[in-house]
Amino acid sequence: MVNKTIIIISLIVLISVHVIEIMGYAACDLCLKQRWAWYLALIIASIPLFITVNFNKILLSIISIVLFCNAIFAAWHAGIEWDLWPGLGTCNSSKIFDSNNLLETLKESSVPICDDASLRIFGVSLAGYNFIVSLLTSIFVLLTLRKKDESEKT
Repeated sequence: MVNKTIIIISLIVLISVHVIEIMGYAACDLCLKQRWAWYLALIIASIPLFITVNFNKILLSIISIVLFCNAIFAAWHAGIEWDLWPGLGTCNSSKIFDSNNLLETLKESSVPICDDASLRIFGVSLAGYNFIVSLLTSIFVLLTLRKKDESEKT
């Protein structure tokens, strides 16, 4: 049951970010990298649907760790967007435009910048929401594992 919940949550997250892109909000490099955890969680959560070997507890532990790390990564990204700390040198809007070579400079900077959120919903960027969802899902998986351990001991 918990695997199906993780699959549903992963699909909702991944489909929603792609719909947002279709609406015209481009994702920056850090946003794209934050999706890797959701793709990985989706794949790992799907394994027990096809393989009958009972190592689901290990898979759920891996998912929880991956999503917890993703929450830290998303919090770091949100902090960059709020100017709490500097981002990567290749991922900021402090690029100096050379008026003599403007066309080349614009070609080089066609990737969305990571320190400016392209979309905020209720004042929270998508990196902020990714932090919340990743952390809550990681905690949910840990609590489910703990509950399974307690029920096996009794």
